[in-house]
Amino acid sequence: MDIIKKTADVYGFLWGRGKNIIPANEWHFNKMKEVINEPIVRGKIGIDIGSGCGYDTYIMAKNNPYVKITSIDISDGVYKTRELTSELENVWISKCSILNMPLKNNIFDFAYSFGALHHTADPKKGLLEISRILKKNSPAFLYLYESHLENFIKYIAVGIIAKLRGITVKLPPKILYALSWVLSPFVYIVFSFPAKILKKFNATKNFADKLPFNFGMGPFYLSADLYDRFSAPVERRFSRQEVYDMFIECGFFRINITKINNTAGWVAWGYKK
Repeated sequence: MDIIKKTADVYGFLWGRGKNIIPANEWHFNKMKEVINEPIVRGKIGIDIGSGCGYDTYIMAKNNPYVKITSIDISDGVYKTRELTSELENVWISKCSILNMPLKNNIFDFAYSFGALHHTADPKKGLLEISRILKKNSPAFLYLYESHLENFIKYIAVGIIAKLRGITVKLPPKILYALSWVLSPFVYIVFSFPAKILKKFNATKNFADKLPFNFGMGPFYLSADLYDRFSAPVERRFSRQEVYDMFIECGFFRINITKINNTAGWVAWGYKK
């Protein structure tokens, strides 16, 4: 299986489902800003790596008209990004792999990537590519899946999903998304709804945070998330130490690692030496 092509196909389907795309006032970028104690967008030129359908690109570019935003993705989501940002003059879009970006060395004032590196065959190579295109002393802001080594319930759930993915990645994207849509209400009832109730009480709040899919907001809210879990040919997960070590090995300093409120996963950033 060609991992790059398969990844492009499954996410191209996800981002291309709707005929029209509506600009979002808030997306992943806003959640990242809540826990990062410094500006993300800065300088004259930045890059959104693994931009999906372009919501974060749109938010960064619209709110920072004097900063040029390069937006790249491996999938046909780039065409949605082009549609979404068509009225913005400070966006440049390219369809390419994180592992081999057709960009010059040392040109970006910041790099931003939400949920992309962990779907590559070689995350370290991807971070080295990010380091290559950044200017000296410029930051990279990343969101990466965590391994949940300290959370037995989520760790077991991740292992089960990984086993099932060996079968589900072979399904056509349309069929897999339909199955995810059907499965979403059951996951919501078993995990999300109980977690919502348990979070109301101090005695059970910590247990609620340990439940998988505790963030579901409605019966079909988890459809895209389930599709993401079961369709990706590659899903890497990291401990806090592994995230830190990867940044060090790729030539970064002033490394920070935290989490988004009520969301599993690492928010990590560091500066290129």
